[in-house]
Amino acid sequence: MSTLRTIRAELLDVIAPPHCLCCRSPLLRAPAGPALCTGCIAAIERSSGRLLRADALDGSFAPLAYEGVGRQLVTALKFARLLDVAELGAALIAERAPAGWLEATIVPVPASPGRALRRGFDPAWEIAAALTRLTGAAAAPVLRRRDRRRQRGGTRSRRLGRPPRIAAVATAPAEVLLVDDVVTTGATVDACARALRGAGARRVNAVAIAAVHRR
Repeated sequence: MSTLRTIRAELLDVIAPPHCLCCRSPLLRAPAGPALCTGCIAAIERSSGRLLRADALDGSFAPLAYEGVGRQLVTALKFARLLDVAELGAALIAERAPAGWLEATIVPVPASPGRALRRGFDPAWEIAAALTRLTGAAAAPVLRRRDRRRQRGGTRSRRLGRPPRIAAVATAPAEVLLVDDVVTTGATVDACARALRGAGARRVNAVAIAAVHRR
């Protein structure tokens, strides 16, 4: 049976070769690890990550900048529904996050109910679930989004001036690691951190696959 599976996998590689998760270029054969081409692997390895700040956060980190491969990965997860990106993003976060951050309880940033329903999944929750599997940390989905306003596409000043309405629906853990797919202005993670602190959290850090660099 195992020989049959091997033959079937080899035939599929020939008929429908795998594609790079980032640039979607065809790969010569199925990789042993994440489906990435050598160029995208090199770009990910060169990235030094982003340390960000938001008023209500103790710290915020992303292993990739939201440009190039970082933007391509987030797009592949959110809009092409390539859920393998969540596993890859979680692995990068686990490998590169500042010391001690992964010992906190993982809380995914909540998507608006309508958006999650249309997509059929929640990108932040997929990354958070993968991170819990990798680290063994506990997860507590204690946040809910209370509005339907879109953040995507708005100007930076508008997004900061009208942050999403986030509420805690249970007591928050004392030490929290917020997880999202991308941080742009920081308005959403800041709103989440404020809700968590109001529900009892003492320390809140945030991580994402990618983030916009702000000077």
